[in-house]
Amino acid sequence: MNKRYLALYLSLFVISSCNQKNNDNHKTKNDLGQKTVDSVSIGTKNDLADSLIIQKENASASSQRDAAEEWLKSIFKTRNSDQHFPEYNVEEKLCTGRFKDFIAESGEIYGPSNLTDEEYPAAEKKYKAKWSKIYPIEEREMWLFGRGNGDTGELKQLKINKIKEGVYHIFIDYGNGIKTQNEITLVSENGNYKIDYCKTEFLE
Repeated sequence: MNKRYLALYLSLFVISSCNQKNNDNHKTKNDLGQKTVDSVSIGTKNDLADSLIIQKENASASSQRDAAEEWLKSIFKTRNSDQHFPEYNVEEKLCTGRFKDFIAESGEIYGPSNLTDEEYPAAEKKYKAKWSKIYPIEEREMWLFGRGNGDTGELKQLKINKIKEGVYHIFIDYGNGIKTQNEITLVSENGNYKIDYCKTEFLE
């Protein structure tokens, strides 16, 4: 009789142990599954946060680019026109100090000048030595946008296109067959946009 009870107890013990092991395995699998789900959730949240940061950075960069282009457009706007050339002596308002000086000195060398034939070679040599490492020397007057030394008023056509950060193409049709393509370099000076170089090509 005791042997029967002993065998019965042993059987119950074995069955109980197996059930407990199965329960532990089930819990372990559930825990692992939950950890995996949690890890995926955390990873997804991190990816979303990174994506939002990138979007904000791109939006900020885009806003800065737009501001520079809008500034360029604004210099041609008046109350009555969106393509009116700025008033006379625009270099003073629109250019960096050094580019303004470069334009003025190029006018003295290659434009109407009080230099005598004897003074001219030394003056040109000094001009080239001063500026050749900063700006291309074109041996001509460098008035902004190829406007010439005078006021131009209403433009027939104006197109502004961005080439890369800080560099823009500006096409201007002055009328009377005068057209220029200008490559503008913009910089920030004392918190304002300024033109630091303008390469002008006269079109046929």
